[in-house]
Amino acid sequence: MTHELAELPMFGGLGAERLAALAAAARRRRYAAGQVLCTEGDPADHLIVLLAGRVKAARVSAEGREVVLAVEQAPVAFDKTALLVDGPHRATRTAMTAVEVAYLPRAAVLQLVDAEPSVAARLLCTLAATVRDLDERLLDASVRDVPTRVAAWLVRRCASGRVPLHGGQAGLGAEIGATRVSVNRALRGFERRGMIEIGAGEVIVLDRPALSRAAAVPPPPAHP
Repeated sequence: MTHELAELPMFGGLGAERLAALAAAARRRRYAAGQVLCTEGDPADHLIVLLAGRVKAARVSAEGREVVLAVEQAPVAFDKTALLVDGPHRATRTAMTAVEVAYLPRAAVLQLVDAEPSVAARLLCTLAATVRDLDERLLDASVRDVPTRVAAWLVRRCASGRVPLHGGQAGLGAEIGATRVSVNRALRGFERRGMIEIGAGEVIVLDRPALSRAAAVPPPPAHP
């Protein structure tokens, strides 16, 4: 488990002794696809580390509609903010594939943060990136149409040129607040214009500059 923990940004650079102590304090568990790892509102008394597999993070709206916040791929740690402030889990996380997780006791993680300034610094960077992502999602929902949202979603994930659609087009739509039909229409439009190629379970980005231009925030409407 020390290898998987070392791959997490917040624990990167820790010595072997620290990692081994953290791994010794952890409790490992496996879940089948469809099982719930944690439920929104439950106490976050452990840092949950996804060691293998994919997990969906979602919340339920006041109208009872599921809102998908993210599809997360191992290795990743969940609800770091809740752990720091002794709060509840902010989302329900459900295994999309068979997964393996490690539960790290809150006390052990906080002790490490106190003892290792580098861990605290990396944790702040991780939280800042999370806030930035939330800002982008709010911007998407408030001022961008579906094609622009799809383009922005792809641009943020296409470092390698290939963007996996772990939840399919429906999963992408759930993340950006759109229907599968509208997502498909947007993707087909980008494909016709030579920006992307739609593959089996993935999107291949062919023209990132053009896709980035399509992801730009539209200007506000002119007032009469």
